[in-house]
Amino acid sequence: MTNGLEGVQLHLVDSVDKAGQFLTWLSERRPYNAVAIDTETGELKGRPRADALSPWHGRLRLVQVGDGMTGWSIPWEDWKGVFYEAMEKFDGPIVCHNVAFEARWFEVQSNWSMPWHRVHDTMIMAQLLDPLGSGALKELTQQHVDPQAASLQRVLDDGLIDNGWTWGSVPVNYQPYWAYGALDPVLTMRLWEKFWPNCGPGGAYNRPYELEMNARRIVTRMELNGARVDLDYSKRKYNELLSYTEQVKEWAKTTYGGLSIGSNQQLVYQFEKMGAEITELTESGQKSASADQIKLLTINGSDEVKQLAETVLKYRKAGKLASTYFLNFINDNVNGFVHPSVKTMGARTGRMSIQNPALQTLPKGDDTVRRAFLPKDDDHVIVTSDLDQVEFRMFASLSKDPNLIQLFNLADTTGSDPFTEIGREVYQEPGMQKSDKRRALIKGLIYGRLYGAGVAKQAITAGVPEDQMRQLSSEFDKRFPGMQRFQKEIEDKGMRRLRSEGQGYVNTWTGRRLPCDTDRVYTLVNYLIQGGAAEVFKSNLIKLDQADLTEYLIVPVHDEIVLNAPRDQVEEFKRIARECMTTREGWAVPLTADVEGPLENWGAKYA
Repeated sequence: MTNGLEGVQLHLVDSVDKAGQFLTWLSERRPYNAVAIDTETGELKGRPRADALSPWHGRLRLVQVGDGMTGWSIPWEDWKGVFYEAMEKFDGPIVCHNVAFEARWFEVQSNWSMPWHRVHDTMIMAQLLDPLGSGALKELTQQHVDPQAASLQRVLDDGLIDNGWTWGSVPVNYQPYWAYGALDPVLTMRLWEKFWPNCGPGGAYNRPYELEMNARRIVTRMELNGARVDLDYSKRKYNELLSYTEQVKEWAKTTYGGLSIGSNQQLVYQFEKMGAEITELTESGQKSASADQIKLLTINGSDEVKQLAETVLKYRKAGKLASTYFLNFINDNVNGFVHPSVKTMGARTGRMSIQNPALQTLPKGDDTVRRAFLPKDDDHVIVTSDLDQVEFRMFASLSKDPNLIQLFNLADTTGSDPFTEIGREVYQEPGMQKSDKRRALIKGLIYGRLYGAGVAKQAITAGVPEDQMRQLSSEFDKRFPGMQRFQKEIEDKGMRRLRSEGQGYVNTWTGRRLPCDTDRVYTLVNYLIQGGAAEVFKSNLIKLDQADLTEYLIVPVHDEIVLNAPRDQVEEFKRIARECMTTREGWAVPLTADVEGPLENWGAKYA
């Protein structure tokens, strides 16, 4: 392994002679017999610059191959055949930095597919080794390889500005451009040489790394599969929501003397004028009409305040649904299919996040957006499988509270619900039903604790006065002391590690290390549960893949997987999905899953 970038050679394949040199170079032996691959992409002429990131809307411009000392840029339009010939012969490990990006482009715009069984990803490695650090290639190489690693990018950025070029119009033979591209696989290989001992066989992070790479492969296939959307419904709902927001704007102006309902400053002024107390502050110290503040006003405000607060929440929700989802479906669909971009490690805990559109922010239980998702054709229907209270079940198992575990097992045996069973115990009402409003209080208490929220925040989430939530919290701890004791143990361990090692952290069941911010040790319980649940979900995806269902998977959202199922095989698909999404070994409370279908659209589950 070489330190720094001295002696690195960068080449452009722009002649038959250079193509021959590249093929000869690739046939040479090197450490691990591995090479790195990268791409440079751009938008088509006249198209938005954002298209440079989409293989369905942009174009592939360069493909780069390299090892730790040599990088090659191959102009795709003129020399793609050289790359095909090279990859047909090369059988060693292939390293990428953000393999999902490269895999999507190759799948859509080339005749070559990523050989996942021998592919590695240094971005995934970096995120496992340091969940708080950057995953960006240049920042990582500045830290681990050479502080001057980003200098070529600065030269290229200046050239783009000076010439008015974009990623789609810069000439492929412009030296700073192709050299910038050729350097990326060199940097990627240097990172791999640094990270592989910890993530490869025998390494401390090998188990979570293997889990993440398998999950990445499966989720990339989902992205490529895409999700069919109802464009007529999307256009209709977009117009309805837009019309509603315009009506609310006019209502606010007329009712409150010119109030701009979208203005934080004007909302604060209006609420205070009506006698409401605003306690939330922005980062700059200004009073804030934040979502939590508005929700609090719907609980504690006067009738007049409540009316305005509820209208503000509805207005914001309508605007978000229109712009974040339906407009996205209309503008970004490809032949009626959208292709969401999934970050399999979107949070430090390893939970996934979804962009374009941001499906992980969909309101739970709301069918408005979900109704837009259809089966891929008339021969298929939607089937969904959702983990049952997975974080709470893990929390109960890890707490080892016998009363709580007993209630979970009772609920599973009788077909009841754990929150209802807890309510019957806490309120001493054996006849309490799932429809009882107090069930929502218990749910708010449990998940508030899981997310590190205090009683005040739990009360806001549940929509009840703080005193009522505080009383419930006290009664809960009397009957289920194991949860509070477990939380204290995790926080104490985190504090000891913070003092002795300089960082508080927990380890999940795969050995993944999840650190906390120095002043937020209390979040470690949430990280442990959330991170563990994310790993369980990814393990379930692997089981679905092993059951040959990957081609039918549509999208993972929260703890739910949505899939297409052939109409004539629905019951068999449901059986397999339930089996793959259920984990019993190793947990005192089984991590079960619900399955629903057949559905003509995803939203029918919530209607």
